[in-house]
Amino acid sequence: MRLRPAELEAIRANLAAMDPHGAIYLFGSRVDDARRGGDIDVFLEATRSIDLKSALAMEYRLTCACDTKVDLLIKSPQDPEKAIFDIARQGIKL
Repeated sequence: MRLRPAELEAIRANLAAMDPHGAIYLFGSRVDDARRGGDIDVFLEATRSIDLKSALAMEYRLTCACDTKVDLLIKSPQDPEKAIFDIARQGIKL
């Protein structure tokens, strides 16, 4: 997993504040230690509904805190299952 300790803490703390019981996963290129660069792909499997404004604000906060682009994928309970959610769950649970 290619995250600095400060990035990992920022992701955990910010997303726990948004949904304390949600499951957080790192997926994409940052899971592979052999690769270089790339943005940070994070998946939040939320236990409550997250509105678009809150999701975008969180993505911005994470990007600022990590000093690199963060792509935040959120699945709220009412959202239908999609293939991307299954792919994200194959990442590393934070």
